[in-house]
Amino acid sequence: MSNYVANFDYVIIFFYIVMLISVGIYSYKKDSTYDQFMLAGRGMTTPMLISTMVSTYYGLDILFGSSEMAFNDGLMAFFGYALSTLVFYLFIAFYMSKKLRAANFVSLPEILEKAYGRKTSSIGAVSSMIYCLPTTSLFALGRVSEFVFGIDAHYGALLLGGIALGYTLLGGLKAVAITDTIQFSLMCITVAVGVPLLVHEVGGFAAIKEAVPTGHFEFFGTVPPFLLLAYASSSLAVLIDPSLYQRIFASRSAKQARNAILAATAIWTTFDWLVVAGGIAALAAVSKGILASNVHPNDAFLIAVTYALPIGLSGIFLAGVLATAMSTIDGYTLVAGSNISYDMYRPLIKPDASDKELVKVTKISIVIAWTIGYLVAFQFERIMALLIFVTTVILATVFVPVLMALFYQGKKTALAGLLSCSMGLVSVLTFYIGLSRIGDYNEVWGTYIWTFTLADNTYSIWQEYSLFFCLPISLLGFFIGNIFGKTTGDNKIRGDLK
Repeated sequence: MSNYVANFDYVIIFFYIVMLISVGIYSYKKDSTYDQFMLAGRGMTTPMLISTMVSTYYGLDILFGSSEMAFNDGLMAFFGYALSTLVFYLFIAFYMSKKLRAANFVSLPEILEKAYGRKTSSIGAVSSMIYCLPTTSLFALGRVSEFVFGIDAHYGALLLGGIALGYTLLGGLKAVAITDTIQFSLMCITVAVGVPLLVHEVGGFAAIKEAVPTGHFEFFGTVPPFLLLAYASSSLAVLIDPSLYQRIFASRSAKQARNAILAATAIWTTFDWLVVAGGIAALAAVSKGILASNVHPNDAFLIAVTYALPIGLSGIFLAGVLATAMSTIDGYTLVAGSNISYDMYRPLIKPDASDKELVKVTKISIVIAWTIGYLVAFQFERIMALLIFVTTVILATVFVPVLMALFYQGKKTALAGLLSCSMGLVSVLTFYIGLSRIGDYNEVWGTYIWTFTLADNTYSIWQEYSLFFCLPISLLGFFIGNIFGKTTGDNKIRGDLK
């Protein structure tokens, strides 16, 4: 067990875990319909939406990923990565929420089905499932388990991730929404208290500025420009985030969805800034000898804040960290399971499946999605590398066809959607596999880099650059399909989304 965690902290964490299990049992409904299980009966109000949005989308991939980036590169983590994400959330609130809620869809792949047909929606469902697999959260949850409980990351992710799986299976979106409200409160309060205490412990802003490299206080740091652009481009994923779409579909009205996104964006902005400040302060703590010099960048924020907090508050903070992970695991696993049941099993295997059967298959699919996520989670050494991979998969596959379906008023053919999805997905897999074969693994950045010489000039292509190649290929596939394909569901989808 960690030297930073006292016995009383473990008591607090234990009671928190018991509470989560109790919520799942309380929310259990044996005969709930698919609409109730997946969308909470489309009756989620603004407060519920705020809680579930904030806690689901800001999981440990942000807590660890952004703080790791801030630890390594400073303010770039906010201005070069987080800020673009926040801008896109505002775009969704003002220009997409009303359109999506009015269409009354159930899932993101259903948009593809109505616009381009079942073949395209099936490919979209696969990419959506890959994106929603709880890989990053299980990866980070394992790191937390090693620090808090002193157990192997694999066992920790299996145990604590299994608890999130359990209450999700019992109560569906209702259980997720209730637990997210609790987790939302813990997450925000503990980070808001912990980071200022950490800054004070290190000696204040002036001491931090002296202890870290000067480049850490430049807006875009010293990160290679193309890598910075790759990080910023990954934020495009929020525009087609399947879990966010689910929350909009589950809202009581488009107005409530819009207001919830706006409120959540304000909270996310504060949360992002605190995490970045905490990552920089953690580096200062290492530089000043307060923390060990060999601390891993992934763990620095967690260790530093726990060190700064007094007994009791550190227990609440660690419970909040667990809350952050579990809230992301439950929300995204729920969507990944529905991608298998509603978007693959229903249209391809049993179109006439009853509500009861869909709920049953969805629960089985949730277990399958969680298991795949667990197996994939530990194949990467850095959380940002894993996050960029799953983000690239969904962007290269469904970004072009979904936004074309929602906003493009011209010709849209079934072949356009099919080629856009399939060419994008194949290009991502080809790029990643190919670069891992011809490139060299860089220990500093935790990624594969292919360096070559052309016309006496040296160039480097990083694995994170995949989106620069794959997204244009998806767009090219759409235009080719539009030229050679026949018009199908264009008028229907446009009518749905007015």
